[in-house]
Formats: sequence, structure tokens, C-alpha cells
Amino acid sequence: MIRHIIRKEILENILSLRFILSLLLVISLFAVSGFVFVGIYKQQTRDYWKTTNQNLAALKEQSSQLYNLPFYVQEIQKKPKPLTLCAGGFERYLPSYLSSDVFRIDIRNLKTSRSNFLLPRFSDVDWVFIISIQLSFIAMLFTYDSICGERGAGTLRLMLAGSLPRHKILLGKYFGAVLTLCIPLLMGLLINLIIVVSSGMVAVVALDWMKISGIVLMSFLYLSIFLLLGMLVSSRTSHPAISMVIILFVWVGLVILIPSLGRIICDIYYKSPSVTELRKKIFESVGQTEREMAAGKFGENAGGWNPDRNHPSNNPTAAARYWNASSASITRVYEQHHNRMLAQAFAGRNFACISPAVIYQRASETIAGTGIDRCANLYKQIKRYQEELKEFVRTEDQTNPDSLHLLFAMKLLVKNWIAISDKPVDFDTVPKFQERDLALGQSMKLAIWDIGLLVLFNLVFFAASFVSFLRYDVR
Repeated sequence: MIRHIIRKEILENILSLRFILSLLLVISLFAVSGFVFVGIYKQQTRDYWKTTNQNLAALKEQSSQLYNLPFYVQEIQKKPKPLTLCAGGFERYLPSYLSSDVFRIDIRNLKTSRSNFLLPRFSDVDWVFIISIQLSFIAMLFTYDSICGERGAGTLRLMLAGSLPRHKILLGKYFGAVLTLCIPLLMGLLINLIIVVSSGMVAVVALDWMKISGIVLMSFLYLSIFLLLGMLVSSRTSHPAISMVIILFVWVGLVILIPSLGRIICDIYYKSPSVTELRKKIFESVGQTEREMAAGKFGENAGGWNPDRNHPSNNPTAAARYWNASSASITRVYEQHHNRMLAQAFAGRNFACISPAVIYQRASETIAGTGIDRCANLYKQIKRYQEELKEFVRTEDQTNPDSLHLLFAMKLLVKNWIAISDKPVDFDTVPKFQERDLALGQSMKLAIWDIGLLVLFNLVFFAASFVSFLRYDVR
């Protein structure tokens, strides 16, 4: 009997005007998303390889003298990811590149603005946008009159006149709506992928396909929440018009207002410093280090500048401590600013996680390896690369007996004093930075909490729908 109800629900939905309009809308959005993504990805790939090749060529030149390597400022640009197609996570508004030598990381496009990562939600037409906004509303359209509409038509009373249990009616309507929603969703995804893959610009590897499959399954889990929510409201009202009004308010609250409220709250309580404030902090940190130097904290003659390293006014060991302390103080200011920006983004997102839309977006970004999490992970990878390159320089420097073996953040003194070897090194042995993606298992592990929350939403709304339908008056 459940099969009969499922078949009936699918036929009624497919033959309705709302299904046809929904199908056309979803297919159009996914097609536009595919074409737009191909154009953006093509430009990003061209820029990435241009920057990367220039960086490697310059790094090769620096390897002619070892002491040049730690001072060479590398431009590290984020590698374009095919999975930004699924969950861009405001990628275009996050830092696109970072500058780094072994002493500090310079996040230029974080210093030039007070803006934060939580920009307006209607930014990019990726999968998450289409599914979390458009398809979630379409899902509720399929079920807002599933109970009260049948009651008004008198068919619900006929169905319950026999021995058919209410839970079978509820399950039949639910699965009928799920299968109906599969049609526009899967058709849209298929068209989108055909456009992207056939372009020849985007290489989707096996790991990407597995992550895409995970995002698709999670999308069904997310949309199921709104199907059940529509059934819940329908089982609590007597007329479809009333159900539609209530559903509209609920949808706006869950998908629009709560995420926006999260952004507003983080803007109020997690404001990042302006450019002027940032420069002031840097000036104060440098001044503090100079006062410590004057007080003799780093040793006598720590500020010596004489080109002859044996000159009595010089103390290379003390100078190394002073310049490294000065560089570290500036780095701390930048790191605090970076961490503040990330805290602002994470706080707003975490506050709004009572919304299924925010949970779904967060989990999709985690699996795809994009968005705020990628920004934080990239910064950590660059810090590890700094230590790797620094260790390489120190190891190679040990082979030169004329070197002082002192690595500190003042290139002129390092060169004049031969504090680090001036001999060439084999470029092939020099560490090169390469951004690494998390494995599928690691991504799923990080997203498991959000996936669990989506499952919990489904269970709560199904239980609430079932209890409401058991008490529903069909007369």
C-alpha cells in the first residue's frame, strides 16, 4: 500500500505546475552555475600558474647564494579547486594569496580592509547556494499541503476509512516527495557536471568524485529536513493557505534571517582593527623591542651595524637575538590580526548553526576543502613550510666553515658578516611550497558533527510530524 501512495504522490507532483516551474528554475540555475564556474576557473588557473612559475624561477635565482633563500619573499597563491563548484564558501572574498619568507607571513588583502569573511549570502551561484536557498523552498512547496490539502479534498478521510495505518500514509507521502525532488536535483547536477567536465578546463580526479558524492548525499539529507518541516506544518493546520504562510515565515527565518543575524553579531562583537590601528600596533611592538635592546636584554652592542663582523662595536650573536625578536613581534601582530579575522568568521557561523542551511554550508565546505577552513589550513601549511625552509638553510649552512651560522631577519648584516653561507645550493633540493588537500577520511571526520546535526534535525521533524499526524482531525 505504501508503494501505491508513493506512486500517487509522484504522479500528482510531476503533473503539477509547481513541479514544471521548479524543474525549469533548478536546471537553469545549475546550467548558469556551470558556465560561470568554467570561466572563473579558467582565469584562476591561468593566474595561478603564472604566479607559481614566476615564483619558482625567482627562487632558483636565489639559490645561487644560500643566504638569499630565507629572505626571498614568495608569493603563494591559492590553487584553484574544482570543488569550489560545489561549495565556494566565499572563496573570492577570502585572501587569494599570501607573501612569505622564513620570518613572517604577509596577508596583504587582510590589511587593506575592515571587511570580514561573512559577506552577503547571495554571492556565488554554486551548488550550496542553489540547494540551500532554492531547492529548500521547493521541497517545502511539495509538502506544504500534503496533509491539510488531502483533508480539504476529502481523500484523507477515505484513505483512513480502511485499515491503512497512519504511519504508512506519512511514509508514503514522505518518500513520494523525496523521489519527486530527486528529479530536478539530479538533472540539474548532471547538466552542471556535463558543462564543467566537457569544457576540458577542469580536471576532476577520483578523490574529487568521492567528495562530490558525499556532498550530494548530504544535500538529500538537508532537503529532507524541509520536506519533513512542510509535512509537520501541514499536519498542524486545516487549510493549505495557512500552511503556506507559516512555511514561508519558517523558511525565511531558518535560511535568511538566522544566517544574517550571525553575521551582524560577529560584526558587533568581533571587529577587526583598521589599517591605521594595525600599523599603530606594529609601531608599538617594534618600539618595545628597541627599548628592550637599549636595556641590554639581548646583550651588549646588539644594535651594531659595522660591515666588519670583527669590529668591536659588533656583537653578531646579540644582533641575531635582537633582529629575530623584532621580526617575531611584528609577526605576532599580523598573526593576531589574522586570528581575529578567522575568529570573526567562525563566531558568526557557529552562532548561526541552529539553522540547517548554515550547518549544510559548513559541512559542504569542510568536505570540499574550501571557505574559511581552507584559509586557516593554508596559513598553517605556510608556517610549516617556513620551518622546513629554515631547517634546510641551517643544514646547508653547516657545510661552510666561514659562516657564523646565525640566521636572523636583517639581510644586509647576514650578507656582510657571512652569518649564513654565501655558497650556492642545488635548486632541486630546495623545499618548494605546495598546498595539500585533506584526505576524504579526514574531511568526513571534520564534518561528522555537522552531518550528525542534519540527521538529528531529520529525526526530530519526522517524530514531530508523526505525532502531529496521529492526532490530526481528518473531519
